[in-house]
Formats: sequence, C-alpha cells, structure tokens
Amino acid sequence: MGNAGIPRPNCEKYLYTLPALNRKFKILQIGPYPPPGTGWSIRIKMLKKYLERAGHACVVLNTNKNRKVASKEFVPVHGAWDYFTKVVRYCAQGYLVHMHINGKSTKSPILALIAEFVSLWFGRRAVLTFHAGVKQDYFPKQNKFWLDGTFRLIFLLAKKIVCNNEEVKALIAEYGINPEKIVPIPAFCLEYLEDKAELPSALADFIRRHQPTLCSYIYMRHDFNLDFVFAAMQRVLQHWPQLGIVWMGADRESHALQQRLRDAGLAHCSYIAGDLEHGDFLAVLEACDAYVRTPVVDGVSSSVLEALMLGATVVASENGSRPDGVKTYIDGNVESFAQTLLHIPISTNGKPEIDKTALARKWGVRDTLREEIDLLCRAVE
Repeated sequence: MGNAGIPRPNCEKYLYTLPALNRKFKILQIGPYPPPGTGWSIRIKMLKKYLERAGHACVVLNTNKNRKVASKEFVPVHGAWDYFTKVVRYCAQGYLVHMHINGKSTKSPILALIAEFVSLWFGRRAVLTFHAGVKQDYFPKQNKFWLDGTFRLIFLLAKKIVCNNEEVKALIAEYGINPEKIVPIPAFCLEYLEDKAELPSALADFIRRHQPTLCSYIYMRHDFNLDFVFAAMQRVLQHWPQLGIVWMGADRESHALQQRLRDAGLAHCSYIAGDLEHGDFLAVLEACDAYVRTPVVDGVSSSVLEALMLGATVVASENGSRPDGVKTYIDGNVESFAQTLLHIPISTNGKPEIDKTALARKWGVRDTLREEIDLLCRAVE
C-alpha cells in the first residue's frame, strides 16, 4: 500500500515565505501535540514540520495528555508555574506565540490569556488559531458575561485569528471583533497524506474477515454520543451480519469501551485500535468501506477530508459544514443514522485508483499550510 498514488508536495515552496525571502523566524506553538492524533494536534505537528523545513525555528509547548513526557518533538509542561515560566522564556528569546484553543475546554482559555499577556509584555501580540465548528460547549456567545467576556478578551488580544470556516468567522465577529483580522484556513491540505503508512497486520486481518467494514474515531465523551452510535450499529448489524467496526481513539478508556461494546452486543464485530499514529490512522481510513464521524461540534473536520481524499465513503452528523459528497444523518435520529449507513456503496473488488489532485480541486482543498505559515511570518514583522 505505502504512499503510492499520493501526490508529493512541492517542498521548495516552503523554503521561503512571502514577507521576507531571506529572514528566518521563531514560532512558539502552544497546544496539544500527538499522541493522541486529534485534528488540531496533527495540525500543530504539520505546521512544525513545514516551518522547520522552511528553515524557521518552531517550538511546541505541549498541553496534551502526554505533556509531561520527555520528547525531542515538543517541550513538556509540568504544571501552571512551569507553563508560565516557559512562555516567558521563549517570548524573551523573540518567539512569536501561536496559541491553539477551542470552545470546549475551560483550561485552554486560561492558558491562552496567560500566553497573550506575556507576549504583550514583550511587545508582540500573539496569533490565535480557534479550532472546531460553530457549536461548542462555550462557543458561540452564551449570554453569560464571564464566559463571553473571557472569549472576547482572548479574541481582542490576538493580532490575527485563524478559524475553521466563514461561519465560525462570523460568530467570532459577533464578540465585537474586527472581521479583517479573522482568517478562515481549514486545517487540511494534501501534505497530510504524506504520512500514510502500511495497514498494521492485525487490522488488515480483521478487515479481510469482515464485510463491510466501518471505522470511527471516538472518545467516551458526550459529544461522541456513544449510546446513539451503538443503537444505530445494532440495527445495521441485523442487515449486515459480517459487519466489522474499527474503533480508533479512546486509548485510555479501552477497558470501559470493551464493556460498553459487550453490553451493546457489538464486541464480536469490533476492533479497538486505540490511538493510532497518524500514518496508521490514514491507512485504516483507506482500507475501510466507510468512515463514521459522529460529533456535530467539529466544523470542517480534517479527518473527514482525509477520508474523502483516500476514497472512503464518509457518513457524518449534519452540522452545516460537511463537504459535498459526505452522506449526512440527523444527529439523535437512530433510524436516519442506520439508513444512511445501510446505503453506503460496498465494493467487493477493491477500491478504484483515486486521482487525489482532481479530488482536491473538487472539494476546494487549498495549500493551507502555506497560507498559515505566511500568516505567522507576517505576524512576526
């Protein structure tokens, strides 16, 4: 399988940036770094890779679950004081703060404000990337002064704001933010597919023994709505007794997930893959008949675009941001979900060769790494 058929990026375009051909910049990204490989953690990883390929310095201050692990890929964070002192250290060394947050966490807004104020102390405004879609736990405006005021301050302090799409931009602007400083840049481009690896042998064997095969990225959180998902899968299993389901994610919750699957009568047709490396995740997307995306809060999900570009059928909750070609269902409606799954195309002769460049044009996939790198470099000046 390997990387055959995947267009290789023109790496030379990352050897310079538009603002200044001969200048090299220092960027401090703050946010989650894989593992696990969530949409925005993969984005941080890809930005780091291409910033460094262009000759810039990029340090990641990791706020993910693995934040205390020693690694050459990121700087660990051991607590609040450690976070503060490291932000101060890198700002003092001339790094531009690039803060990554969303509207689902109570911790990341606090971390964002700390980083923004420290950056201002050293005479520079931070860049903010606001991930996920139009409906999150604490976003858009909640008509709660303390909450809306916090996000308004975060948005005001940022020099530039990168967001998921035009709809999210409009909602950020409702906080009284100048729309001209909000830039929609979807967190996906063709370079993401570089990582695709060979399908792990155990997964390949599972997929050979089942038909059709579905895969889904889940966590045991309310936004993944597992009771609803399992109820739909139970109905689908009645029509497809050889069904196989690959569950990705939920690595630290695997025992609880196994019990939930046993209780739902789905354990015999399930493979719990855990938090896969990005390359293995892409290989699973390509090998399965369909990718199932259940959250409604994610906006234009990078994993949805990855699956489409790898030739998989995508079945996803309708959230107003799904690309053309995604088969959507009504969130909370088990019958809608089950019927959408039962109408996916199933090929017994393997998947046809995919022209990924043509698909990129079809779905308007842009060179978003270049766009975001250029935005960061302009913000340094």
